[in-house]
Amino acid sequence: MTGPGIFINYKGRIDCPVMDSLLTELKNKSEFQELYTTIRKRTYSLIVESIENIYKHSVLKSSDDINVQPKIFVMNGENQITITTGNSISEEKRDKLAQKLEYVNSLDCEELKKLHEKRINTEPVSGENGAGLGLICIAFKSGNKLNYRFKPLLSGYLYFELEISLNK
Repeated sequence: MTGPGIFINYKGRIDCPVMDSLLTELKNKSEFQELYTTIRKRTYSLIVESIENIYKHSVLKSSDDINVQPKIFVMNGENQITITTGNSISEEKRDKLAQKLEYVNSLDCEELKKLHEKRINTEPVSGENGAGLGLICIAFKSGNKLNYRFKPLLSGYLYFELEISLNK
């Protein structure tokens, strides 16, 4: 089993080549390869889902301001792996996102499983940005509550930070 360390520490523009590079770099780290298979697969899956969420939902994609740029930080701790992400969102999305997160956090493992099944078999609503499957999958695979916060940015925008923990 590996000791504490940083698997990923990236802040900047997220696009397909960056995603590929981050994931390839992660897979090549010996500390990552030394994790138990189940933990390694869940960690990888959580990171992929997190990066995809950043890519799909960041609204200020071209800013050079370091405080606005997306981030992903993955820490390998003694007893858990922590994934922290951040990206810009429009202020108007805050309440709906917070409601989704609170709802997902209120469910146990079995309820998350049922919700996932229901959402995957439901037609998407016109104008919706997905069915919330990403958050459901993240909560289910991590097995823990999702921590989040919103920080003010430019007028009309917030910086959304999500912290995901996975027990080893």
